[in-house]
Amino acid sequence: MATEAVPTSSEYILHHLTYLQLDLKTFRIVENSQSFWVVNIDSIFFSIVLGLLFVGIFWPIARRANHGIPRRWQSFAELAIEFIDGQVKDSFHRKSKFVAPMALLLGLWVLFMNLMDLLPVDALPAAAGAMGIGHLRVLPTADPMITMSMSLTVFVLCFFYSFYCKGLRNVAKEAFFHPFGKWLAPLNFVLKVVEELSKPLSLGLRLFGNMYAGEVIFILLAALTLKYSAPAQLGAGSAAVFFIAAALAVAVVALFAYGKGKWQRGWIPLIVLAVVAIASVALGGRVPELAIGGKTFYQIMFATGWGIFHWLIIGIQAYIFMVLTVAYLSMAAEHE
Repeated sequence: MATEAVPTSSEYILHHLTYLQLDLKTFRIVENSQSFWVVNIDSIFFSIVLGLLFVGIFWPIARRANHGIPRRWQSFAELAIEFIDGQVKDSFHRKSKFVAPMALLLGLWVLFMNLMDLLPVDALPAAAGAMGIGHLRVLPTADPMITMSMSLTVFVLCFFYSFYCKGLRNVAKEAFFHPFGKWLAPLNFVLKVVEELSKPLSLGLRLFGNMYAGEVIFILLAALTLKYSAPAQLGAGSAAVFFIAAALAVAVVALFAYGKGKWQRGWIPLIVLAVVAIASVALGGRVPELAIGGKTFYQIMFATGWGIFHWLIIGIQAYIFMVLTVAYLSMAAEHE
């Protein structure tokens, strides 16, 4: 039986950095187009799905919330809300009913999008390829169209919020008479324009740059696994390592999901995992290869070290985007 040719490292990296694009003029799928009328539909799709995921998680929690002893997911939601509310109170000193909810939505939405970077590089693109989709990038925040769209939305929001809080006269006085007085009004206006335009640029490019760099590192690590695509490369020893790591992960998730008193429910998936592990070792490591593919298995192993460190970057970038948005709103509302 003929085997599919293994791509070179350059071809592999280029493939994973290519978007699934739609030309709005012809409504056809294109590749590597720089046209203004082209949108990256994979980034838009995952952004919407992850936004709906946020709503799907927090909407039931909000409806079932009670004043008694909170359940585990209500405790998680209250912890997130209290943390973000504290950050908003430290940065935003006016009374507003929308700033804290907006910060909650924005911070967790960006966090969910960033977490897509932890998925195995070939997992979703391979599934998409089986459905006839040639290219798929799953990390929305590594797309400058997404990050700049979000930052420009924040910019427009701050612009109108400034008029709402200060009025047209005070906004005009700040733009033309600050900081050098009325005799240098043109220079004041130029400086004000530069100051305002730098905010969305820094906000969007900072998020894009950090997440794009992380994505490239994961792709480079995955490129090292090209030679491990054959089933013979995945032996019983590798399978044992895989299932030991998976068992630890299942135990941690069970402890969090069921709580200290009911963590024994985690024995059910652990028993299933043990049965599959024994079968895998008996078959010479074929079960994980058949389940996820040899290449995906080694991608998980190679990327684990960087992934542990990348958790910090993922959280920090979501936090910075949220805090800077609140800070910009606070600056827009304050009188100079």
